Amino acid sequence: GRRGGGGGQVTVYNVASEKRYRTFQHPDCKSFTAIAFSSDSKFLATIGSAPEYLLVYWNWFQSKVVASVKVNSEVRRVSFSPLDNVQIATSGPGLLKLWRLQESNLKGFNMVSGKAASQSFTDHSWAPGDRLLASTDQGDVLVVEQGELRSTVKTRMSGTSIHTVVAYSSGFIVAGSEGRMSVYEKNDAREKGEDKEPYHHFKTFKSPDSQDIISISISHAEETLAAFFVSNQVALFPIANIDILKEDQNQFQFVGSGFHSAQITGLDVCVRKPLVATCGADRSVRVWNYVDKTCEVAKVFQDDLSSIAIHPSGFHILVGFSDKLRLFNVLIDDLKLFQEFPLKSCREVRFSHGGHRFAAVNISNIVIFDTYTFQRLGVLISHTAVVKSVCWSMDDFKLVSAGIDGAVYEWSLQGFTRTEENVTRNVHYSCVVYNEASTAVIACGDDHKVTEFVKSSPNREIKLSGIRVTTLLLSNNDRVLFAGTTEGVVQSFLWGQEGVVQSF
Repeated sequence: GRRGGGGGQVTVYNVASEKRYRTFQHPDCKSFTAIAFSSDSKFLATIGSAPEYLLVYWNWFQSKVVASVKVNSEVRRVSFSPLDNVQIATSGPGLLKLWRLQESNLKGFNMVSGKAASQSFTDHSWAPGDRLLASTDQGDVLVVEQGELRSTVKTRMSGTSIHTVVAYSSGFIVAGSEGRMSVYEKNDAREKGEDKEPYHHFKTFKSPDSQDIISISISHAEETLAAFFVSNQVALFPIANIDILKEDQNQFQFVGSGFHSAQITGLDVCVRKPLVATCGADRSVRVWNYVDKTCEVAKVFQDDLSSIAIHPSGFHILVGFSDKLRLFNVLIDDLKLFQEFPLKSCREVRFSHGGHRFAAVNISNIVIFDTYTFQRLGVLISHTAVVKSVCWSMDDFKLVSAGIDGAVYEWSLQGFTRTEENVTRNVHYSCVVYNEASTAVIACGDDHKVTEFVKSSPNREIKLSGIRVTTLLLSNNDRVLFAGTTEGVVQSFLWGQEGVVQSF
């Protein structure tokens, strides 16, 4: 992958312990586009970014480069021969090449020539007997044996791109556009002749959502197939039962009820249950159990979603839509609409800690509602531009808000009046939080600083050169401040109640 600092790095994890095992870099690779382990997992092959597409052969345990070579052509897939660790295959547009490691050098050989070599190869897979299967963007699968093209299989996906191909003991499987997956079996060796095709079509299946399948993988026991979709969904397919599966029925079972397929636009954590509620640009709301690591409820809407909040009890959810703010009851496997509030495109909504009230942002105003009677209790008016963040004090008597107008305001919810204020020109605040005692607030914006305010005055700050913080979270006892940045990095600081702030 690519690091925030600009250089590419490869990280190897222990699957059993989920711990990082090795991390290494190559000075000539700004990023990595493809990667593969050898069959015995002792070596690793990586492909660097354009234009060189550097192929690097690693002894990953020692973080040592064994050999490298510039491919100088786009590579979409790299793989080791399962029979010989010194043989590596690469494929891409107009590229199907075999590389052999000889005395710390990688020497390349073209597997196909002529018209066949000009095709755009989308993927390849090693089959038993030193046979290589290569798929194309025209729906064909080339069968290469001992470096020579033996035959071309015209699949049921002819004319459309095959995104992925994988070989298994009975033949091979291809998948691609519109969620189609075709299974091909080997022809009986006794029936083979000079003109006999090595494979024949067996069955074709289709996913219910018609999303492109971009990658498939089969378990070692060949009992289950995992399919990865362009929508970021992962589904399991019972390949062990393929003989009795019906083609006209959905056989794909999505993992964890599916995942968001686009940007997540809202997130909130339940206080009394291990639940997280999210909404996304894919117009779906999902309730996750972070202990079981499962999605308990998923619901797709026909409108854009802008914000979400989950009640401390976990039984209610507020969701911001383009036309209204809606309250849903959380059922076992569904969300049931219970109440609507006339607030358009509410981009920030938060329940109080007790759950008896909630604050909803209406552009530059903040509206306070009673959760159970739905009565509008008050409106907080002072901001002159969009309010980006609100936070309740621990006793729910106060509220702090921050907006793109450079204002940080504290409010008393007993009289719905402003009690403290600090306005900084030319600063667009994105997040504000209270400390545990609600005696100070911490805000961040596009000024590359994190600032603490006490009674309207700046008390201390963290200057972050070149880094823009977008969200903040203060741990219990105010010991650690977590800051999320536009680079996708979470930084942590030893905060405390007073004194010097330390980064760790």
